[in-house]
Amino acid sequence: MIIQCDFDGTIIRNNLSLLLREHFAHDNWRKIENDYLSGYLTVEQSNKLQYALIKEPKERLQEFVCQHIEVRDGFLEFASYCQDAGIPIIIVSSGLDFYIETVLIQVDMSNLELYCGKTFFGKDGIIVSYQDPGGSLINEGFKWRYFTWLKKRGGSVIYIGDGLSDLEVARSADHVFATGHLARLLKSESIPYSVFSDFHQVLHQVRLLR
Repeated sequence: MIIQCDFDGTIIRNNLSLLLREHFAHDNWRKIENDYLSGYLTVEQSNKLQYALIKEPKERLQEFVCQHIEVRDGFLEFASYCQDAGIPIIIVSSGLDFYIETVLIQVDMSNLELYCGKTFFGKDGIIVSYQDPGGSLINEGFKWRYFTWLKKRGGSVIYIGDGLSDLEVARSADHVFATGHLARLLKSESIPYSVFSDFHQVLHQVRLLR
């Protein structure tokens, strides 16, 4: 058993990626976001375009992140349980390293296995890249490629997520814990899932699944 877990809106209740874009992105980032939500862009393509519009220094953005951390109730206990029980918990997020790593350091969980978008801060904005498990650059299917890799590694995969970018994996995972928009999407497709609002609920169910 392996647990693949989203970050924004899942491990944290809020969406730091969205907050950062709302506060610091210039020009037409909302149009790019709408193109993603409408299916014209992948989440990877959308993030590359939107974060190129942010010109702020990395340190200023990380300071902002530290002021807006809202860890979902029960996550720290859940992560500790998984580690003690020998259940790998892997964060796979289309979010970006500079803010996810900042949060994990702040909550003393920097030892968790993390795969996410990589960033380079340049004078022309933030350059974002995504790599598959083999190290190849990709523009789509980031979470799916890690899911198929984790399936080979651990047999069964429990998936935890909240949004549109989680849907493809959630359709194929062995068990899904969903909240927010993902729960509504799965319900509309009649895909089985367990709803959750905090990680105490997830912990209870994972104990039963073991």
